[in-house]
Amino acid sequence: MKVIKPTTITTAMLTSSTVAEPAAGEVAWNAATAYALGAVVIRTSTHMKYERAVAGTSATAPESDPTNWLPAGPTLRWGMFDRKIGTATTAATSITVVTQPGAVSGLGMLELVGRQVVVTLKNAPGGTTVYSRTVNLDGTLVTSVYDWFFMDFEQLTDFVLTDLPQHYASCELTVTITSTTPVSVGVLQVGQVLAIGRTIGGSTVGIIDYSRKERDRFGNFDVVEGDFSKRNSLQVLTAASEFNKIFRSLASLRAIPCIYIGADQIGYEPMINYGFYKDFSMVVAYPQHHLCNLEIEGLSQ
Repeated sequence: MKVIKPTTITTAMLTSSTVAEPAAGEVAWNAATAYALGAVVIRTSTHMKYERAVAGTSATAPESDPTNWLPAGPTLRWGMFDRKIGTATTAATSITVVTQPGAVSGLGMLELVGRQVVVTLKNAPGGTTVYSRTVNLDGTLVTSVYDWFFMDFEQLTDFVLTDLPQHYASCELTVTITSTTPVSVGVLQVGQVLAIGRTIGGSTVGIIDYSRKERDRFGNFDVVEGDFSKRNSLQVLTAASEFNKIFRSLASLRAIPCIYIGADQIGYEPMINYGFYKDFSMVVAYPQHHLCNLEIEGLSQ
């Protein structure tokens, strides 16, 4: 069981991206333009989109004018960095981003669409490569010759890396996702890895469904599909010597969306959850080991 405590990617940290800002279809705000109700503009200084709430012109920038402009999500380039699910960065066949995030030991990518991700870490900008991993995003489980020929491609949507060398404070991190078809990434999060312990048997995963299901007087259902969020109930065996550290660390994350990793093996992606813990408790069970119970609720998707 591990947690990636996020590092917020700032404008200064994003060295380059193959996704333009403004991207195709995005329009930068202009103080002299008369905007219709519902018009959407972007601000490169905040990396946000804004929707016009009242038709007309305004000399005040949208981020400072809540009467006339409403936030409408991140720009296309920054969708992967806004720490929310459902705001993706997309491109035709590939996305490459180069960042200087400081010392990090973990990386997680969620809501992926593509065929391959390559992660490269250099000890300094333009320096020596000290870490490189290629992740195949084909999650298809082939167990027979029939599966090999006839099973549909299954997209691996989430993965984590928790072995990045963290002693390079001036590192340069390059992430590339490629495919022959459109690619997309909803969350790219880097940060420090907090090791909690070993997830043990009895842990559960599931979802919280926000769909609306109403039965009429004849017994028929009216169903409106909504979003859902993942939930995990994890029991973790921890070292007794880490009791204080784990308690303080988890308490400090109570209001920070993190990537919680119940298991990082391929095939156990449902054990990766991006969100908050709803509750945690530590049981002083044995002389050398304790138990930590975590209830994790993911962000809606």
